[in-house]
Amino acid sequence: MAKQNRAILNATMQIMEQLLETDDVYEVLARSLDIIVDLVKCEAAVIWIADGRQERLYPLFHRGPADITGVSVLNGSGSEGKCVTSGETVVINQTESGSDTEATVYDGGGFKTHAVMCLPLKVHSKTYGCFQIINKCDGSGFQDEERILCERMAALAALAIDDMGVELEIPEKKNVLISLQGVTKEFSSDAGVVKVLNGIDLEIYENEFVVVLGESGCGKSTMLNIIGGMDQLTGGKLFIEGNDYSSPSEKELTEYRRHKLGFIFQSYNLMPNLTARENLRFIAELVPDPLEVDTALEKVGMLNRANNYPAQLSGGQQQRIAIARALVKQPKVILADEPTAALDLQTSLEVLDAIESIVRSKTATVIMVTHNPEIGKMADRIIKLRTGKVASIKTNPNPIHATELSW
Repeated sequence: MAKQNRAILNATMQIMEQLLETDDVYEVLARSLDIIVDLVKCEAAVIWIADGRQERLYPLFHRGPADITGVSVLNGSGSEGKCVTSGETVVINQTESGSDTEATVYDGGGFKTHAVMCLPLKVHSKTYGCFQIINKCDGSGFQDEERILCERMAALAALAIDDMGVELEIPEKKNVLISLQGVTKEFSSDAGVVKVLNGIDLEIYENEFVVVLGESGCGKSTMLNIIGGMDQLTGGKLFIEGNDYSSPSEKELTEYRRHKLGFIFQSYNLMPNLTARENLRFIAELVPDPLEVDTALEKVGMLNRANNYPAQLSGGQQQRIAIARALVKQPKVILADEPTAALDLQTSLEVLDAIESIVRSKTATVIMVTHNPEIGKMADRIIKLRTGKVASIKTNPNPIHATELSW
């Protein structure tokens, strides 16, 4: 009991610190969910928020085995809907009931709910939504002590919403551009078969900026390479604009990479014997409807260096030329693999500012792989991978500008 009381006190202090350190209610909610997940040690968790009429619930932040960003549920249905409608905590343990636990949005694809706890985000008579905690990692049911702990966290989060006077925004409905369904990737080595991706379920939407985070070896670059057609998946499905690219022919791959994709690499990959303008023209001649070369250079602030060779440019300038080169194709998707890893802070911010201008003008969807979590603050969504699976997905309703970042 003393240990549990200390856990409750420590968690409460962490949330209180968040309330003192930031006036961003979304950051408080996201951090609250992280604290609960870490303390209770569960397999999945969601913050559901209700729309203005309390008719449907939408996931604001979620951690779990699949992407549920575009999902909504009818308020009053499911454990989450019952919690919001009643304003009371709902706990369902299969071990207690002896029957199948009520399904959650994660069920399917090998995942099964065996325990669920929902806690209302309620202040006075108003319920904003709820925390939904799914499946303890050890397979046991939720205990009373854990319910008390989580209720306290939910109450503090609800107070933050009320005190800050924020009307929580329902995530905007977007069209799915890329869909990965149960994607796996295996490599053969002298030590045997190495599984890099272990079942990725993820949807990428039109005109959004997605940052993919995770430790080295978690599968970030492998996933990006599969989306970019530079590597083939071992299992699962990949859909681009509704078309199946799980096993494309060489012709389909060439057409896809040429017309749909732009690439930004850590090492720039500019042709050294061509000027900046000539590097772009070379790519522009490969596509039927390119952006005018000088317009692309102007968008990244490099028109005044159009006649310089790569060796005459700094690293940041070369990277901005690389961004313009990707932009000149007018692609649907731009893939960026650690584009700021070799740059200092100021130069990184200049490069990120150029990428931000592309996203905010709704020119293309940008998917960026990075080790730097600070960059996630300017993204629409932050995807975290762990051991080849989606560990968490966070919607960022208020992305900050690249120039506001610091590390």
